Amino acid sequence: MNGNKTNCVLLTVFVVLAVFCSSVFMLKCYKCEQHADVPCKSNITCTGSDNSCLLFKDEQVAISRCYPYSKCEVAIIEKEFSSKKFEFRCCQKDLCNRSPTMMISKAVFSVATLMTMSWILCF
Repeated sequence: MNGNKTNCVLLTVFVVLAVFCSSVFMLKCYKCEQHADVPCKSNITCTGSDNSCLLFKDEQVAISRCYPYSKCEVAIIEKEFSSKKFEFRCCQKDLCNRSPTMMISKAVFSVATLMTMSWILCF
């Protein structure tokens, strides 16, 4: 019986590490171009030099997408999006480029669910 608990603990640790390690290597960002008041719901896995998530908002549009972190500067954003009055944020965590009204993290929910299932199955 004691070996069973050890196996369950090791399985739980492995699952948690697998979830965190996979999220380190594959950044996910929201990907939308729409009216500024509409929340973005679709997402994409970033590739290549797009190593951050961008949230750009001006008076007419909100753009969420993968974006090179090296280009996250006011002058570059202003030129690329041809806008004078805007806000932007670059970040490097999964789905971090959402509007502030959506706060629950899917990653936290997923880990909590996996942990609960592991404990139910093991004990």
